[in-house]
Formats: sequence, C-alpha cells, structure tokens
Amino acid sequence: MMLLIIFLLLLLLGVPIAISIALSTIVVILQSNVGMDTLARTMFSGVDSFSLMAIPFFVFAGDLMLAGGTSKRLIDFTKKWVGWTTGGLPIAGVLSSMFFAALSGSSPATVAAIGGIMIPSLKEARFSEKFSVGLMCASGSLGIIIPPSITFLVYGSVAEVSIGKLFIAGVIPGIFIGLVLMTVGYIIAKKQGHKPDARPTGKELWKTTVSAIWGILMPVIVLGGIYFGVFTPTEAAAVAIVYSMIVGFFIYKELTMKELFAVTKRSIVTSAMIMLVISASKVFSWYLTYEQIPSAVAGTLIEYASNPIVFLILVNIILLIVGMFMDSSAAVLILVPLFLPVVLEMGIDPIHFGVIMIINLAIGMLTPPFGLNLFVASGVSKMSLAGVTRGTMPFIFVLIAALMVITYVPQLSLYLADFVYQ
Repeated sequence: MMLLIIFLLLLLLGVPIAISIALSTIVVILQSNVGMDTLARTMFSGVDSFSLMAIPFFVFAGDLMLAGGTSKRLIDFTKKWVGWTTGGLPIAGVLSSMFFAALSGSSPATVAAIGGIMIPSLKEARFSEKFSVGLMCASGSLGIIIPPSITFLVYGSVAEVSIGKLFIAGVIPGIFIGLVLMTVGYIIAKKQGHKPDARPTGKELWKTTVSAIWGILMPVIVLGGIYFGVFTPTEAAAVAIVYSMIVGFFIYKELTMKELFAVTKRSIVTSAMIMLVISASKVFSWYLTYEQIPSAVAGTLIEYASNPIVFLILVNIILLIVGMFMDSSAAVLILVPLFLPVVLEMGIDPIHFGVIMIINLAIGMLTPPFGLNLFVASGVSKMSLAGVTRGTMPFIFVLIAALMVITYVPQLSLYLADFVYQ
C-alpha cells in the first residue's frame, strides 16, 4: 500500500513517470531487508533483452520515414484513391493514419505526421475544427494497435508470449477500428452535405501510387519477414532502419545528413525515455512479486469476478482509468504481472488479452488529463487543449464501443494469429 501511495503522490506532484516508479520502489525497498544491489541488477536486467532492442530500432525507423517525406506521399495516395467518394477526405485521413501506424509503431508520431497535414485539409473542406482534430487524434491511436507496435513489444516481453503472434493479432482489430472511424467520417460528411473532391484520372492515380509505394512496402517487408520466419522482430526493426535510409536518401531524396543528425538525436532521447520507464518498471514489478502482491490481487479478482465476462469488464474499466494518467508502456509493465495470473487461471488467451490491453491504453492516450495524443494534436492544430478534448470526446465513445466488440469476440484477435502460427 505504501508503494502505491508514494507512487501516486509523486505522479500528482508532476514527477516524470520513470522517476516516480523508481523513487517509490527505492523508498519501500529501504524499509525492507532487500539490498540495494538487487535494485541495480534488476534495473539492468530489465532492459538487457534482445527483443527489447527492437524498440529503439523501430523508433528510429519511424522517425526516418517521417523525415524522409513518406507521410505526405501516403496522404496524397489515400486522397487520390478515396477523396472523390462521399466522406472521402475523412476516410483518407484515417487510412493515412493506418498506413503510417504500420511504419511508426507510435500513436503520438502518427498524430503529428498525419494530423499536421490532414487537420488543415479537413478544415479547408469546411469540416468543423473539433471534428477534424477529434478524428485525427482518434485515428492516431492506431499507432500502437496496428503492428509493428512498440507497446506490443513491451507486452510480449513482460508476458513472455510470441511477439510475432502479437503483431499479427493486432492486424484485424486495427483494421476494424479504422473501418469504424471511416464509417463515422462518412456519416458526418453525408449528413452535413460535404462535397467530395473531383475524380482523379488514371494517370494521377498511377503517379501517386508509384510515389507512395516505397512507404507502403515497408510494413509488408517487415511484417512479412517476421511472419515467414526470415528474421526476428528485432532483426526486422534493423531492416526497417536500413530500408528507411535508402528510401529517404536515394529514392525520395528528402533526407539529408543534417536531418539525419537531428532524427538520430530525437530518436535517442525518445528511446532513452522508453527504456528508462521499462528499467524502473521492472524493479516495481519485481517488488510486487517479492511481496506476493500479484497472487493477492489474483485471488481478490477471482473472488469478485468469478467468470471471464465480468473479469474483462472490470479490467477494461481499470485500464481505461489507468490510461488517463499513465504512459502505455509503463502501464503494461506494472499491470501485466498483476493481471496475467488471473488471465491464465480463467483460460483467457494472453494474446487476446494483450490486444484488449493495448486498445484500452490507446484510448487512454485520448483522455484527459494526461492523454499524450491530446497534447500533440493541440500542438499541430494550434487549438486549445480544452478544445481538442471536446473534439475528441465523441470518438472516445466510438472507440470504447469498438473495444467491447473486440473484447467479447476473441476471434477478431486470434483468427489470423492462429491461422499463421498453426
């Protein structure tokens, strides 16, 4: 209990999440018989993992694709292909986010890359500012759902399940959520009488497709290589870096040595933040296990939620609340050791549970007070945080409805994964 109180107090005081986790754990360890050398060893072992090396690699690859001009070509591609239909512009925005999610593995990066271009375009087409920001903020959440997802990598490492299987399990839920958001965009455009763009010529379609094909091919190469056993997720991330550099330097020719230095610096800072959270959370999780807290929580949950249906409702509520306050990677590292024993006891597939958990935390990125996507959307749209929050709120309910379907129709998560890994 002291651990939780200190941790929450530090968060409320505005202390960074990694420092809050580490300090709260150090305080309680000092009160016990555990040596401080254990803390150091556990922090080091928390990041001493081959699979976790994929995180900085994918972060770097995503930043390279963004700097190399991939995002604007993907947007041009989707605009030409669907922009001439009813609701084409909102649909193009969601579709662009889905494509970029498969490149970056990050929700904030997706909001920044796609929202920065699509929000002004939607406003120019006379969609309301709140709708434009809300739609792009919501579709940006697909960044950690559609593979390759950084948060899936963290979950797979903690839960000790196949990362490749997790990646493929996120494909259908990610597409399903994308289709739901596209439907909302279509309905709003139809209801408000928005006129679609002019139908493009075959030559225009060919030109934008050829221009965007290099960006579209990256997730095909990366995920195809993983699924067919050509390389591991970590090796795939390294391949993504090389591919991104080739595309940025020699094909699109928008990546310069100066820009490469800036991208490298930005990726190092981002990766260091993520790895520090993982390292600190590993100690937090170790102490919980040392005090047998997961077993106690499991017993309590089984007592009050005696069947999987009730348990999953309770877990969804907890995760939605946690997502309001905590970074997705930190939430995974802290909560998976608590929930996983119950998940296994109740016969819930840990792959399906991973998808449920990541979708919950993706929604948490849209919710105040600490939803990271809200801050990014506010920055790229020059709209107040309160205004972005109001625009995003209807989409939160849409995403929760989609979450309920995915929660209670496990085949959406497991069909493709079981088919590939049978």
